[in-house]
Amino acid sequence: MVSRLRRRTTIGLALSAVVAVVNVAPIASVAAAPSAPQQAVDSGVAAARGDGVNQYVALVDRSTGDLVATSGGNTQVISESIVKLFTVGYYLVKYDGHLPSGLADDLHEMIVHSDDNLESRYWTTAAVPAMAAHYGLSHTSNGPRTGPHDWGWEYITANDEAKFLYEASKDPVVGPFLTAAMAGVAAVGNDGFDQAFGFNALDGDHGSKQGWTDRNTSAAINIHSVGWTHRYFGAILETSGSPKYDTMRADATVTARLIDGLKSLAETAAAESSARATALAGFVAAFNSVIGALHALLPA
Repeated sequence: MVSRLRRRTTIGLALSAVVAVVNVAPIASVAAAPSAPQQAVDSGVAAARGDGVNQYVALVDRSTGDLVATSGGNTQVISESIVKLFTVGYYLVKYDGHLPSGLADDLHEMIVHSDDNLESRYWTTAAVPAMAAHYGLSHTSNGPRTGPHDWGWEYITANDEAKFLYEASKDPVVGPFLTAAMAGVAAVGNDGFDQAFGFNALDGDHGSKQGWTDRNTSAAINIHSVGWTHRYFGAILETSGSPKYDTMRADATVTARLIDGLKSLAETAAAESSARATALAGFVAAFNSVIGALHALLPA
């Protein structure tokens, strides 16, 4: 009698354990998934901070337009050559997407090689306010040092840049021209600066626009990379109190590669759904096995 009671007790406990695992384990797996983009961003920002570099980052899902991760995303920094994106967008809207051939060639070159002379030729202080209003960029504006003949001092943020890239990509007037130019950004800029960092250091589906403080002009410098991976639009904006050009380029690349390794929210959800189904099937099989053992051990 005692051994039969012990067998029943043991089997009952086993059944309770299987039921508990079936209910809890798949849910725990799914709960951890949404934080992955933020974890990637935080890891990149922390690594840069260890090098004495301030990094401000934002990610927008390419399929939904949702802001999925941000760190210091509303911190305003000096635009450097990132402002050239707004200059291009301004003229595309002005001409309703039908640029005169000479202007089209110049604007394409201005993005691909970040040509400062071309930016100076076409610069207008109307460009940034117009694009900020057009795409709802609440923290993007001309700066105190912006003038008719002085560009690169505009205020931008990581959140606004990532949003701009998403909105522009969906805009039939701006998107086709701008994304084609960004997809072909050269490894070296017109002034000889190494542009192969951040989003421009990635393989596969990517595009970028790079920005930097000219060498030997300031102790405090900025290095920026905005662009996309196959899953996200993103902005990696960096500032430093000392001219750490190589370090800042390397830090931007680390963060871009962390972002490039992420799945989109849709892909993550699909993977988690599949994992849930697989885990549930495994636990149900275990449950059925215990039921079989129960029938075998208990008398008819």
